[in-house]
Amino acid sequence: MTELTGGAHLARGLRAEGITRVFGIPGTHNLEIFAQLSAHGIEIISPRHEQGAGYMADGAARTSGEVNVVVTTTGPAVLNALTALLQSFTDSVPVLLICPGMPLTHPGRGNGLLHEVRNQAGALAAVLTEVQRVTSPGEVSLAVGQSLSAMRAGRTRPAAIEIPLDLIEATGPGSLHPSIDRPHPTADPQTVDTAAEAVADSLQPLIIAGAGARSAGAEILDLATTLGAGIILSSNAKGIIDDSEPLCLGAVGVLDSLPELLDGADAVIAIGTELAPSDFWPEPLPLPETVVRIDIDEVQMLTNAEVTHPILADAKTATTALVNALRSRRSDEATRAAAVWVEQKKVAATSAAEVSGRPWADLCGALNSYTASADSPVIVAADSTMACYYGVQTGWSARAGDRFLYPAGAGTLGYGLPAGIGAKLAAASARVIAIEGDGGSMFTIAELAAAVQAQVQVTLIIVDNGGYGEIRNEMADRGDEPSGVVLSGPDFPALAQAMGARGIHIDGQEALLSALHEADEHEGPTLIHITERSRAGEAMLAG
Repeated sequence: MTELTGGAHLARGLRAEGITRVFGIPGTHNLEIFAQLSAHGIEIISPRHEQGAGYMADGAARTSGEVNVVVTTTGPAVLNALTALLQSFTDSVPVLLICPGMPLTHPGRGNGLLHEVRNQAGALAAVLTEVQRVTSPGEVSLAVGQSLSAMRAGRTRPAAIEIPLDLIEATGPGSLHPSIDRPHPTADPQTVDTAAEAVADSLQPLIIAGAGARSAGAEILDLATTLGAGIILSSNAKGIIDDSEPLCLGAVGVLDSLPELLDGADAVIAIGTELAPSDFWPEPLPLPETVVRIDIDEVQMLTNAEVTHPILADAKTATTALVNALRSRRSDEATRAAAVWVEQKKVAATSAAEVSGRPWADLCGALNSYTASADSPVIVAADSTMACYYGVQTGWSARAGDRFLYPAGAGTLGYGLPAGIGAKLAAASARVIAIEGDGGSMFTIAELAAAVQAQVQVTLIIVDNGGYGEIRNEMADRGDEPSGVVLSGPDFPALAQAMGARGIHIDGQEALLSALHEADEHEGPTLIHITERSRAGEAMLAG
């Protein structure tokens, strides 16, 4: 039992868990935490806003698969970070928030203390399921071990630890409490055999894979090859299978024609996916009578689908078991017949994606040429903007190992740039491209300055349609007069240069491709500004 301050117990506990970097902004109430983080050799990345800190940690966690940490001060700083935590929660990303809270003896009705929030832990609990408020300096180490145990077991999700500010500098005894890794449930052999029997004779099978299957790309491809099944990916599963694979239909959940692509399927195997409306837009999602579902979350198993064959296990081992069970049951004739059907579906999916993504064809063309020649993984950190969900999600041909980081569940704006910064810090050898609209970019554009200071080589493409283009279209489709959606944006290249980054405006696919390669030669961030020629862009520029 070592006598340490609460801040020292925290830093020691994080370091013992392998945490070597945090994202955060010092404040009056957390100075001892930052002093101890530095003393324990933990790198501090300084964003310009706590929401940016949350997105950076999210991008790093998605890329590495490991817990990443955000440290804020009290009150408004926590609430600033809460939007990013919501995004992490809805997309199952392991981000740990650490924040001071009101003192242990703070009056219940408050007294006007700086950053006072009546129930800060309650605000966190409205978004997160794992929230702890410690009651002694030594309990901080225990909270670290407990939180990381919960975050690393089963479905990964964010958590928060609130330390009363009077405990951060107070001393008390405590010891390390290493986190416990709980093994994933093992697929029941009889359940797997029953599922294999159900799909063995299928002539039109489909696999729907989500981000929870990221570690099982090779196994999913093996399953698809065994069955002749088509593969549909969620947005954040893009890159677990090479988009050029004949059996891969792509991340087509945003297409209006998704029901037609699913039409005729006589069996669906859903692996590591919520089957959520935020990933698969046309509702309701039409599924056949036979639905095999592989997931580590028993509650999710019952959500968004009527499942005939639930397999509670991790994606990799369960998919391997299912393939092994199918090998002696699946006929070559059935596999060939299924592959012919999938080929027709792939033609339809490619055609629909080309029509939907036409305004962003130059953007996708440049990305495809850039990716094809890249000698390291390409990570695209996307924003919730038409250029990404209608364009890049379906039009970018990702290779196995590339990544598409997309704010699917909460659909927050301003995610792309800070998430790209976090991704680059987590994967130094990757080529990282963030893509945002002109409207969404202004939510977190200040993080360009953070990228400059940290010397992060990330390329930000801003696709400018003069405002909030998707909302303008929705207003017009309702018969409303569009209002509040046209924005007088800044000179984005000049803004980038003012913050110490490179900034250029270009037109056309070839110019964009050249600009992407030039950005690779620059040590810091580069902003590339392009104009979107779409329905919304033309209407707002004309108006």
